[in-house]
Amino acid sequence: MTIRVRIAPSPTGLAHLGTIYTALFNYAFARQNQGQFILRIEDTDVKRHVPEAEQVIYDAFAWLGLDYDEGPDKSGPFQPYRQSERLKLYQDYAHQLVHQKLAYEDEGAIRFRVPAGQTGWQDLIRGEVKFANDQIKDFVVLKSDGYPTYNFAVVVDDWLMQITHVVRAEDHVSNTPRQLLIYQALQAPVPQFAHLPLLRNPDHSKISKRKNPVAIAWYRQQGYLPDALLNFLCLLGWSHPQSQEVFPLDEFVKHFSFARVSTSAPVFDLTKLDWLNGVYIRQKTDRELAQLLKPFAPPKMSETLIEQTVPLIKERINKLSDYAAMVDFLVKEPKIDQALLLKKSRQDEKTVAEQRALAVEKLAAVEDWQAEKLERVCRDLAAEKNYHAGKFFMALRIVITGKAVTPPLFASLALLGKTKTLARLQKK
Repeated sequence: MTIRVRIAPSPTGLAHLGTIYTALFNYAFARQNQGQFILRIEDTDVKRHVPEAEQVIYDAFAWLGLDYDEGPDKSGPFQPYRQSERLKLYQDYAHQLVHQKLAYEDEGAIRFRVPAGQTGWQDLIRGEVKFANDQIKDFVVLKSDGYPTYNFAVVVDDWLMQITHVVRAEDHVSNTPRQLLIYQALQAPVPQFAHLPLLRNPDHSKISKRKNPVAIAWYRQQGYLPDALLNFLCLLGWSHPQSQEVFPLDEFVKHFSFARVSTSAPVFDLTKLDWLNGVYIRQKTDRELAQLLKPFAPPKMSETLIEQTVPLIKERINKLSDYAAMVDFLVKEPKIDQALLLKKSRQDEKTVAEQRALAVEKLAAVEDWQAEKLERVCRDLAAEKNYHAGKFFMALRIVITGKAVTPPLFASLALLGKTKTLARLQKK
């Protein structure tokens, strides 16, 4: 048997984090078993359909490197892969059920006749699951407008596309008995089911756009690296056999098993994702990181200057979007918040003014404008005047950059240059 799995998002405006999470587990299972991973677009919900959203889904999969074997934008033996292009199939099979008296017409719709008994399956993650059929009312399979309901279309598609394993989120558990009844009525082979735990917010509510960013595009815009995001998603509900937290996608594929998938809901913790993304950033070479930072750099920042800043910020950022705020003082005149200056340097106005004047005098005499030389001059000045070095350097940092947190101070001054450094120290 060739293993065939699928992910079937609805194009409603964004590529959802939950969709990618589910896709990742399908992808790993398919690749591990030399099977096929299929992308199908479920676009029969006309009211929620956003035409341009389909491209957003393709872009998300491409950015993350989750390559699928068949889909609407690729050729494949079971075309078409958009439900809106398969309406006649659903209509024909619904009318077949009516003809067999397994369904009936009801106000222009077709409703499935639920038989007596119970319906169950052996879930690959949850074990045995059973439902009493008397808890399920007769349900619509084809609406009066000729469009199928979700539970009917998904069965017809999975059957005709020869899907062998349905790997999806646990909120579909309640849909499964209805779908199994349809499989039986169509005399179609039944796939195996695996229901993944739902992602949760830190307060254990279901992850949603009301509480968390769920659009993959947001994570890309924030400067999360695709490998880091995938690694993070792998850790939600699945554990590495060697308890590793940092590993590439191919290692997830190698070690994946449903036995290692938990049934308890994993918490989507952005703080942990930030940490993991920082690990991946620091694994990049300086040249690679410079290229990644280019789209996130402040306006008018040259490629050379970006490259020069990389060694200074590499250990200090967790997202690519952290970069601009950390280095924009190099190309943009800062605004000095006097209250911040006095609070952070823990000195009075008179002392800071004196330090600025003396720093101008000493630094103006420096000819070899290098970080080591600048630090030596300033440390000597602090010792000579009995300044607290930390307070003195903080005052210099804020006066010159406008910030209390920057890359290393003297390396920053070396990049900023002598003229700008002195001008900012003298500015009132």
